[in-house]
Amino acid sequence: MELQWPLILFTFFVCLSSGILFVQGLLSFLGKARELQLASLVASAASLAVGGVAVFMHLEHWERIFNGFGHITSGITQELIGVVLMGVVIVLFFLMMRRSEDGSVPAGVSVAAMVVPALMVFVTGHSYNMPALPSWNTPMLEVFYLANAACLGALSVLIIAAVKKASAAFGTLSQVAFIAALAQLAAVAIYAAVIANSAGSYAQPGMYFDPTLPDVAVTVPSAVFFQMFTGDMALAFWGGSILLGCCIPAVAAFLAKRAAESGRVLSLAGIGLASVVVGTLCWRGILYVVALSVFAIF
Repeated sequence: MELQWPLILFTFFVCLSSGILFVQGLLSFLGKARELQLASLVASAASLAVGGVAVFMHLEHWERIFNGFGHITSGITQELIGVVLMGVVIVLFFLMMRRSEDGSVPAGVSVAAMVVPALMVFVTGHSYNMPALPSWNTPMLEVFYLANAACLGALSVLIIAAVKKASAAFGTLSQVAFIAALAQLAAVAIYAAVIANSAGSYAQPGMYFDPTLPDVAVTVPSAVFFQMFTGDMALAFWGGSILLGCCIPAVAAFLAKRAAESGRVLSLAGIGLASVVVGTLCWRGILYVVALSVFAIF
């Protein structure tokens, strides 16, 4: 399948927005770094808005998207519900924060700021599960999105904390980013193995060819999938998804936890966030390349 950049950006910004809100909810639940709340809410809301705009760019007639909202089991309907709930939580968090003299929010609001983003990320991943695309029809897609959201959110809020010199939050944020980066590494590795093994889900076509593309050779799923490891996609996989997307953010988060100066923490968090952005965009791109439908060779 060709790269669908509007959807790639949509899932990226959903993970970024959800991750920031989740991490801020965690900090608020722990009673830490209340001075970060406003900046985190603005960043989360802005990311959610950008993601919402990006998804419309996928449609040639975007106004017809409303026809899909009539069915509750539709992926686009569930994503819309998630976006609305995210917006409600952000507004509620802001109102409770402004209402309190010390900037604290009720524990229930903090829990909602963790639960709703996690559900939003899960629903987004689940909407791409479909039997026609075996490489996407796996819960590892949701696991990857959850780990990615936590990593993006922790590093983003760590940058905010470094700018505001909120040193009390450095340890917690660095630890969350480190754990999330390792979880993301495990998710990508397992997901890659699942994709490689999914070649058996396709029928062996023999001499069959796609009548809509008579001059194109039959696609061999195993050959496409193993391009991740040794072929044309190897650089994007090993250098992008693994090294930039997982390893460098983990190292940066580990070093940030041991750093005390805000300037050094800012540099490390910036390097980690830039790396995970590039790396996870590489992985999202790879997922589209390996998204072979069973239709043409069934």
